[in-house]
Amino acid sequence: MPQTNKHSNEERTVRCPVEGCDYEGLARSLHLHVRQSSGDGHGPHGDIPEQIDLSSAETVGTQRVEMDYPENRNVENVARQCPFCGMVFNGKHGVMIHIGQTEGKKNHPDDATDQVDADDLPIVELDEDENIVNVVEGDAKMPSTKRREEQEDEEDRIKRYISRLRDEGKDKEADIAEQELLG
Repeated sequence: MPQTNKHSNEERTVRCPVEGCDYEGLARSLHLHVRQSSGDGHGPHGDIPEQIDLSSAETVGTQRVEMDYPENRNVENVARQCPFCGMVFNGKHGVMIHIGQTEGKKNHPDDATDQVDADDLPIVELDEDENIVNVVEGDAKMPSTKRREEQEDEEDRIKRYISRLRDEGKDKEADIAEQELLG
């Protein structure tokens, strides 16, 4: 069994924003409460109606919470992209949490978690503004990466052609090709 560290803190408790519901619990459990409840304003089981704003739930107090955290966690510190919406998250775990929370909404199919293998999520490179500039690992490539690779392939082909002309002693043709094709 892995070594753990006990941690405790006071967490905010809230009241369910659905009129007539008397549920009070940890703020982090409100999403699950509404999804698992049905009827009486909660909507169908497994869904959160658009008119319910969980972020503005009334705070009613705090509750002491104790957690056991493993001393050593295998946490991935790379940016990975959601295959459905393109949003970027920290590691496989971050993307999978996102997919589980948005299943059936915002371009995420109802069975999104079944469709995705966390090992296949693309690793992406971000710029200083957190825009994706490159797909580092994965089958998908950003359009800008594809264009750059195609341009590099074309330039290499032209250089090989010019080199072949020079090897054949056709320096004048090589100079013209270089000027016209490479600038």
